[in-house]
Amino acid sequence: MTEKTLTHYHAPNTRSLTIRWLFEELGAPHELKVLNLKKGEHKTPEYLTINPMGKVPTIVHGSTPVTEVGAIAIYLADLFPEAGLAPAIGDPERGTYLRWIIFNQSAVEPAICDFALKREPGQPSMMPYGTYDETMKAFAGALAKGPYILGDSFSAADVVVGSGVRWMLMFKLLPEQPEFTNYADRVTHRPAFVRAVTKDAELAKVLAT
Repeated sequence: MTEKTLTHYHAPNTRSLTIRWLFEELGAPHELKVLNLKKGEHKTPEYLTINPMGKVPTIVHGSTPVTEVGAIAIYLADLFPEAGLAPAIGDPERGTYLRWIIFNQSAVEPAICDFALKREPGQPSMMPYGTYDETMKAFAGALAKGPYILGDSFSAADVVVGSGVRWMLMFKLLPEQPEFTNYADRVTHRPAFVRAVTKDAELAKVLAT
C-alpha cells in the first residue's frame, strides 16, 4: 500500500458499520472521523465536497474520496491484499466475488426497499432487480453454496452481504429460511464483527449524551 492518509467518515447505527467491520477484518491503520447526524454534520459544506449525497460511509485515501459501501469494500480489500479478503485480478473467483457485492447493492437493496415501503412493483424488465421473489431466490441460492460467498474462503463480499442480511433479518425483510439465518449466524460470530459492533454501541452512547 502507498503511504497515504486513510480516513473513514462514520456514524454509528448506519450502514457505515459495514466498513467499520471491514477495517477490523483488515487490521488496517486509519483515522476514524465521527459525524453526528443529529447535529447535521453530514450536511456541512465541508463534508458535501467529499460526499455530495451527505451520507456515510465515505473513505478518503490521500486526496481521493470513495463512497458507496460496495465500492469502498472493493477498494479497501484490494488496498490491503495481505489480509486475503479479495481474490486477485486474474483469479477466476474474483468474478463471483464482484458479482455478489454488486448484486447486493444493485438488486437486493432496491428490492428490499420497495418491499418494505409496499411500493407497487414496476415492470420486471424495467426494474434493476426484476422482481422481489426472483431476487430472493437468486440471493438464497448464492448463500446456500456456503459457508461463504466463495465457498470455504471468507472475503470482503461476506462483510458487505453479511451486514445486509443481518440488518434485513432484524427488520423482517428477508424470509427466515436457513440460507439467510445460518449465514448471518456464521458471519456475526466473527471476532472482527463483534469488535465493530461493540465499538459502535459505545460510540452511540457517547453521541447520545
